[in-house]
Order: sequence, then C-alpha cells, then structure tokens
Amino acid sequence: MALRLDSAVIRGEIDNTTRGNVRGKLWLVGREEPVVLDLRGDAWRDVAGARLTFINPTPEAQSVAAEIQPRQTGYVGDITASQKIKAESEFEDDTDSQPAAEWHNALYFEWFSNENGRVFIESTSFEVSMSEWIWEMDEADEEAQKMTNLHTMRGWLAGIIQRPEPKEDDEAEDDFDDSEESWEESLKQSDRLSDAHLEALEKYGMDGLDDDRVFFVMGWDHMLGRGGPPSNADDDDDDEEEDDDGEAWKQADGETAPEAFDEEDFDRWLEEEEKREQHPLQKRAHDLVLRLMTDIDEEREENTQTSDGSTALDRFIRNSMNISGKLAGALGYGEMSGSRDRGYTLAILRRCLNWANEALAALNELSESPAWQARLELLGEFRAELFALRDGITDLRKELREH
Repeated sequence: MALRLDSAVIRGEIDNTTRGNVRGKLWLVGREEPVVLDLRGDAWRDVAGARLTFINPTPEAQSVAAEIQPRQTGYVGDITASQKIKAESEFEDDTDSQPAAEWHNALYFEWFSNENGRVFIESTSFEVSMSEWIWEMDEADEEAQKMTNLHTMRGWLAGIIQRPEPKEDDEAEDDFDDSEESWEESLKQSDRLSDAHLEALEKYGMDGLDDDRVFFVMGWDHMLGRGGPPSNADDDDDDEEEDDDGEAWKQADGETAPEAFDEEDFDRWLEEEEKREQHPLQKRAHDLVLRLMTDIDEEREENTQTSDGSTALDRFIRNSMNISGKLAGALGYGEMSGSRDRGYTLAILRRCLNWANEALAALNELSESPAWQARLELLGEFRAELFALRDGITDLRKELREH
C-alpha cells in the first residue's frame, strides 16, 4: 500500500531545474540523515523548472517514516504546490447550518520508488517557497506528464491486483473448482482488487466513483467515457449530455422505471429474516458485536497506537465485526453440507479464524494497557467469547470436511 508522509516531515526540497529529472531531500523526525530522491520525470507547470523548499511548522513522529529507504529512485507522480483540498470551515453555511467547505492549496509530492512503491506527501500547513523558473513547461507538456503519471499509477495498481491469466474461451464453465483452496485464491483476488480501488479513490477523491481516471488506473478500460473530469467539448453539449444521462434509465430498451420502495413489503421481509433460525455460530458472533456496540465502541485509547495508525481497540472491534459479517453471509442461508458452496464456506471460516486470532491479540494489548486495568473483567468475558467462537469455527470446518 502507499506510504503517506506528512507530520514526520521537518523540511524538504524539490529540485526540477533539470528537464526530466526531479531531485530532492527530505528531513524526517527521528532520522539524522535526509532521504535523498532522484526521480525520472517532471513536476506540474507550477513547480517544473524551479526549486521548491518547504518547512513543516509542527513536525511530529510518524511510524511510517522508518519504512522509507534512505535513497529513493524511480519515477515522479503528481507534483504540485497548488493541489486543491476541500476542508471544513469553522464558519457555518447559512443555508443548512452545516460547516461550510473551503478549498485550500496544498503541497502534493508523489513518487513511485523502486524501494518503497508509491509514496506521497500532502499538506496544507507547510510553509512553501520557490525559486525563479530556469525553464518553463507549456500546457501540452504538462498534459503529457500527467498522462505518463496515470500510466505509472496504473502499472503500480496492476502489481497490487495481480490479475490471473485469462482462461481459454472454450473452457467449460461447469468445470468450476469448488475447493477451499480455489475459493481462498478468489477471495484474495477480491481483497487485492478492493485495496487497489481504495488506493485509486484515495488519490482521486472518494467522490470520484465515476471518474475516468479511476477507471483507467484500475484497468477498467470498458468503462472509460462514462464519467471523469469535464471534457473540452462545448459547454452546451456537456449540459445536454448530462441531462440525457440523468434520464437515460427511463428510455432503456425493453426496460421500465424501477418500482417505488414499498415500506410494508420491506417490513415483512425484515420480520421474516428475524424469524429465520440462525446458525449458533452466527448468532454468537452477532451477539458479541451487539455487546461491543453497547459497552466499548465509543472508547478510544491513544496509548496503544500501532504502525498503521489504528488502536488495539479499533482492531479488536474491526476483526470481531468481520467475523460476524462473514459468518452471516456464509451460514445465514440453507444447509452447507453437500452444497456447491462448501468450499466457499470453508474458505470464509478459515478467514474468520484469522480474524479471531487478530482480535485476541488486540485484546491482549488492551489487557496490558494501564488505561484498561479497571475493565479487565469485561475484557476477560470478550476473550472467552472469542475462544468459544474460534473453537466453534474449528469444529464446523472439521464437520464440513468430513461430509
């Protein structure tokens, strides 16, 4: 996954005075020597041809800084001192009494290194200064550099996704492998795809679900043209196209408008679902999550911070919720033994075992924390529930394998 540096930066410099080469140095909290960068490519027009320096007025330790290799080589990503970042204002918007949104310029410094993969710095609080331009980039060159950056991002995400080789066209679909190993590999592929998509959305904006840049870097070429930044077409044509898109579903060939939501039907469905007999393991995991939400969900502790920025409590809750959600999906309907989905269920149960172990490890951290000494009895009850869940999952896996 990408490494984000911001608070750990003390100061830094970006030198793009030589075409096709960005050199730089980063001084980080906890490191005596600066990280040295030597990258191929150019920054955006506002920085290209100049030397930019920046200072963080409030540097703080950041665990990810220890992962950065002292010398960084590779390719530039997007580099600009005028990235637009939306932030909430302290003043309320009179229209809806909500905090008003403000746009701020941010320093955005991204590169794809041979040593650490994608690394980036993004901050609106740095004090930035820039020299005169030794050379100037024109608009066409900037667009070309941005397109190169998109291709670099696409290649990096392809390495995360690790798409399998396409199957032969004449391969029969009924040769589906329902083994646990096959399902596990399929689930891993799904995880990698989700991770890559989150990386793309993090970079291009969580509101960019219909952004052509997201489609492109994800390798979803068949979806290009369905969204994205405004094109160079005439504004009137754009407005007309947007209006057509907004109503297109009504004129789809052979299709009718979706039926209105029926609240009574939904209530009946919900009541039937609640009456449905739950698998004991599913119910046990569900009850555990309900108790978590009641007893400790709102509590957070800063003293158990881990390298990925989450607390032990966060990891305990997250892993417990993973178990409950996946068991509901795998055990919630029908009989598993003798079914086509036995391999899938076994793969899900294996994952639940891993999540149970992660949750238990997080509980152990909480038990050793001074802030939780007054609640050791509660943590012990959660531990007993997790052990019971883990034993039940192990027994169910054994039962499924014997059928």
